[in-house]
Amino acid sequence: MRDILPAIPDQSIDILWTDPPYGHNNNNGDLIHKQEAALGLSPTCESNPRPIANDGQDAMKNNVDFMLAEAARILKKDCCCCCCCGGGGPSPTFAWVADRMDKKGLSFFHAVVWDKGGLGMGWRYRRNYEFVMVSHRKGGKLKWEWDGSGLETANVVRINKIIPSATDHPTPKPVSLIAHFLKLHAKPGDLILDPFMGSGPVAIAARDSGCRYIGIELEERWCELAIKRLRQQVLPLAG
Repeated sequence: MRDILPAIPDQSIDILWTDPPYGHNNNNGDLIHKQEAALGLSPTCESNPRPIANDGQDAMKNNVDFMLAEAARILKKDCCCCCCCGGGGPSPTFAWVADRMDKKGLSFFHAVVWDKGGLGMGWRYRRNYEFVMVSHRKGGKLKWEWDGSGLETANVVRINKIIPSATDHPTPKPVSLIAHFLKLHAKPGDLILDPFMGSGPVAIAARDSGCRYIGIELEERWCELAIKRLRQQVLPLAG
């Protein structure tokens, strides 16, 4: 991400939609890791917990700060920047991201709640939602392509979470979640950027929406999984 973003031309990206590390050391001896072991979802998770790279607080903040500063340069004047940023808890990443968006050249617009269903994990207050933080460039306006037909959109999106298998990315996001936001903010041909690609849900949603896409990922195994998923396209039946 640090190598590629500086090479992207100014004001060339329509939408940035990404799911960066939250700074929680996910899947590294935490509740996610222990749940997989308890439920038998990952037979090898004791020896291979699949921790997320740069998921400590300092590394996350340094990398997300860098990304937001670059986003303010490479996004078009009227654009959309969406960051999935976790929910409530003792480490409120969402609040930090909203503040940093405003300080790095973007204008924070709205926190959309993703209701993931079920009770979730945690102690006392169980975590069953995350925020998707929406912003745009300072001096511009939020890119909005939806014509409003049908039901009006709300700031709570109810889409069930994904329980990852032993070979999946540990924190996958549903393609339908990203597709919901692209329906609102994108049109065919728009260029979507994802600096933290993971297993490629934004890539699939962009393809299915007729958009162009740039994905960046540090770990080769998730790049390979994203490519495999992109090849698994369902073709229409002949009439």
